[in-house]
Amino acid sequence: MNQSRKPRSRLFWGIGLTALFLVAIFGAWTFLGNNPMHNQSEWPTQFQSNGERIYFTGTSTSGGTITAKGGGRHMRMMGGACANCHGADRLGGRMMPQFWLEVPPLTSYALFGGQEVDDHGSNANESESDHGNHDFYTDETLGRAIAQGIDPSGKSLNSAMPRWSISSSDLVDLIAYLRNHVQDGQQDDH
Repeated sequence: MNQSRKPRSRLFWGIGLTALFLVAIFGAWTFLGNNPMHNQSEWPTQFQSNGERIYFTGTSTSGGTITAKGGGRHMRMMGGACANCHGADRLGGRMMPQFWLEVPPLTSYALFGGQEVDDHGSNANESESDHGNHDFYTDETLGRAIAQGIDPSGKSLNSAMPRWSISSSDLVDLIAYLRNHVQDGQQDDH
């Protein structure tokens, strides 16, 4: 009689632990917020520049091939475009299914520095995290980060960041888009 209760008890514990795990995962998905996957409805349907097109689609207007080497599980699940990880608003956020990873922002301030002011005259950058312990990017160092995965200080970026095979003209267009981001009808002055 005691023998038959052990398998049943293990089954209930297994079901309970599985349910707890699923609740934790879905709770993290909901409560960790600012997940770039949540804002695909905000993506433009028409692009103002080749750089914007590359950012959102991973394709060039010239038809040039842009491919990625490496990258994390999220990129393989969601496809190869910057916006899939960094979001339409370029603020980055937590990644799913690896919610413990946080993708850095790609706003012009986060990349190149400077001062952006919101509609109320406040510093719009207070909530943006920095990009790590290195200097801000230049066009040259950002190009190196995109193609080779090396930050301005010469250190390798996280392996979740793919290394992109992109033509030099497409890279210039993408960097120009990242530098001159238009948000809420205002052009950055960087």
